[in-house]
Amino acid sequence: MSQFDLDPWQEEQSSAEPFTLGYKKGTGEPVVYGSLLLGAALLGTGIVSGSLIPALASFPVFLSVYWHYPFIDKRPQMAANDTGLYLERLGVVRWSAISELSIYTTAVRTMEFNQLRIQFNRPLEECFVQKEPQSLTRLAMRKNWRLKQAKSNTPVLEVDLHLLACDPEILLQRTRQFWRGA
Repeated sequence: MSQFDLDPWQEEQSSAEPFTLGYKKGTGEPVVYGSLLLGAALLGTGIVSGSLIPALASFPVFLSVYWHYPFIDKRPQMAANDTGLYLERLGVVRWSAISELSIYTTAVRTMEFNQLRIQFNRPLEECFVQKEPQSLTRLAMRKNWRLKQAKSNTPVLEVDLHLLACDPEILLQRTRQFWRGA
């Protein structure tokens, strides 16, 4: 059972329950470990044969491993508690800075992609309870969110949910419990 399975007989929850989310198990392991193995094979071939071409071909493969590393990292990508909504590499966003929470779903053929859209009511710099320090080593790695501007010139954060270990509707429900309680 996942942490987001709710008791079907349970009545409406009276208080919000804190949660932490990471990537689904098995999401990135094949990409990261497969690319790491391919890069090592190319680099080893280049070193053994003395040819520069396989060694140079390993460079973009190792860059792919670096980009996809957060998939196997155990750090939480998203969390919520009374203080605010935590997003990895951004920090803790105060609940009062959020004007709207919604799920946006797109489909490509048979695949469905869900995003949590977070609309802010003030400039992004003023939204944080605690801003996460920027790490140069993680700067070029994949992140699970995108920052956009709404038509009202307020920032909108789109968090990809299809890779996280959660059910989007239950995530929205539990996040709104904190947001409405703030």
